[in-house]
Amino acid sequence: MKKSWLNIVLLTSVAAFGLAACDNQGGAEQAGEKMDEAIENVQQQSQDMADDTRETLGMEEQGTMEAMGEQLDETAESIKNAASEQAAEMEQAMDDAAAEADRKLNELMEDTQE
Repeated sequence: MKKSWLNIVLLTSVAAFGLAACDNQGGAEQAGEKMDEAIENVQQQSQDMADDTRETLGMEEQGTMEAMGEQLDETAESIKNAASEQAAEMEQAMDDAAAEADRKLNELMEDTQE
């Protein structure tokens, strides 16, 4: 009985020590966190510099590239709409031509049967 209690106490102590050791950060983990912080700082500084540049150039509201992008989007939409309209007109013309060809074929068939 004493031996089983001793085993339980020993096992509990090892488990508690192991859990306590998990809370301590190793050197690699600390270095990784420092690298993450450094990367975040560089990203923030880059964003700040970009914002300052936009402000200096007077592009803080809407940048030249953004305006060009919007114009390109509008032009692309206009082209798409025009192409859709032309495709619809071509489809209608083809349907009309097919109907006319069918009508003429039926007339020829009727003429040959008479």
